[in-house]
Amino acid sequence: MNVLLQLVVGALVGILVGITGTGGAFVIPALIYVFRMDQLRAQGTALMISSLPIWFIAFIPYARSHHFDLRLGLLIAVGICVGSYFGAAWAQHLPLSVLRRVLGSVLILVGARFLYQA
Repeated sequence: MNVLLQLVVGALVGILVGITGTGGAFVIPALIYVFRMDQLRAQGTALMISSLPIWFIAFIPYARSHHFDLRLGLLIAVGICVGSYFGAAWAQHLPLSVLRRVLGSVLILVGARFLYQA
């Protein structure tokens, strides 16, 4: 694979992450459509990326502006630790078509809510 393409896609995803505060919504589709990964491999790669301390860099401007809730963030992180393990284990047994539909549905529902809420 072309390293320059990988770096450019990473930079574009990084810009979107910094603007929107989310990663998987951009990383997973990029891995699927640009790099032709299947859903499970894309999700695993996105989670591997998330396990690296790179999101901390995007957090710095938010921290400097005091736009975060430490207590709530830590409590949700504990819940995510538990829930994500079980969700990831479950995903290993679901058909790829189900995983795609679940991800697509979540993205559509969340996107529609943001577009149409007052």
